[in-house]
Amino acid sequence: MPADAQAVFEIVSDLEHLDEWLPTQVEVKPVREGEVHAQVEQRQVDVDGLVRVRPEQLRVEWGSDATPDYAGWLQVEHADPGRSSVVLHLSFLGHQPETRPHGHARDELQAWLSEGLDRLERLVVARTS
Repeated sequence: MPADAQAVFEIVSDLEHLDEWLPTQVEVKPVREGEVHAQVEQRQVDVDGLVRVRPEQLRVEWGSDATPDYAGWLQVEHADPGRSSVVLHLSFLGHQPETRPHGHARDELQAWLSEGLDRLERLVVARTS
């Protein structure tokens, strides 16, 4: 990312503005402190989830008690001066289409991840320039 890690973390940890950088197919809105509601029409997902923001680690973690077969985290890491990296990890357990080694769901998810990270980079540039 073309900004220092703290600046990028401030953007990704602002749960009120997730829609500015998440893939357009994924809608996540804060409900209460530490809780969000997620909708992904293409996957028939409509679920409440838990979010933990860890400023000391520059990390955001998420999951759901209702669907324990999915969780993820995003961590911002320091890089060269004025730059940082974003590591995004998704865990799919069970029999979701994303767990298959090949197929449309896996390719679609990869495209969504690329879109989200591209949108994040554009937002970082816009907010830090």
